[in-house]
Amino acid sequence: MGYTNSPLVNYTKISPNKSVPRNHAIDTITIHCMAGNLSVERCGNVFASTARKASSNYGVGSDGRIGMYVEEKDRSWCSSNSANDNRAVTIEVANDGGADTGWHVSDKAMTSLINLIADICKRNHIAKLVWSTNKNDRVRHLNGCNMTVHRDFAAKACPGDYLYGKHSYIAEQVNKKIGNNASSDTAAATAFVSGKYIFENTDYSKVFDPLYYSNKYPDLKKAFGADSNRLFHHFCTYGMKEGRIASAGFNVNKYKEYYADLRSAFGANLPLYYKHYITNGYKENRKCV
Repeated sequence: MGYTNSPLVNYTKISPNKSVPRNHAIDTITIHCMAGNLSVERCGNVFASTARKASSNYGVGSDGRIGMYVEEKDRSWCSSNSANDNRAVTIEVANDGGADTGWHVSDKAMTSLINLIADICKRNHIAKLVWSTNKNDRVRHLNGCNMTVHRDFAAKACPGDYLYGKHSYIAEQVNKKIGNNASSDTAAATAFVSGKYIFENTDYSKVFDPLYYSNKYPDLKKAFGADSNRLFHHFCTYGMKEGRIASAGFNVNKYKEYYADLRSAFGANLPLYYKHYITNGYKENRKCV
């Protein structure tokens, strides 16, 4: 399964300023402000210049229209940080107010932004959007945080005080829209039946050992201890997308490295490598460590 793009897009102008393909599964949202009241067309023209050396995946105008400048399969050049842009969908939002308003955005832009993020989360299996006012949580993706801002990585005011202060509200509204999806993901991810760890009707026991997972990652041990259900939920919701190793018998990065046919089929979508090993690779005696 490859990456898809949002069906909410009204205008497309693909920028040459990008890295193809992204090298990390999408698990983060980064909202930027344009620091101006640009239409989606004008924003696209800005990103069309190779001299600019900048882009974003999407843009939202004050009229609520949505533009796409870099497909989700590719990394935009947006946040002054390669690692962040490889895992994030980046979104530029027009401002109908200037610096004296904290770079205010219109109600129409806010509504479209929330709808766009909800769509991104659903298609990329992000079960819950989590914001933290703690920069360390954001840049290190601690405590489930999966929203970052440009000011985390550079001496910039972006996304402006207005949008920065709205991140908790945005997360709340998005989670309401993806609530059914999130609850079903959670229920599936924490299923432990007769020694099997079941996610989306597949037994992940061949690639998941809760004790190994907890001991390997101090942040998980601190957060979840030996709680196997919570560890498995983290693994399914975040761990596979991050390429975390949850068993001594399976290393997803090695598995990806060994087989060109899998890289051709799955690209940077790491969860598919775990699932392939369980359903096919194990029976085929493919190398995985």
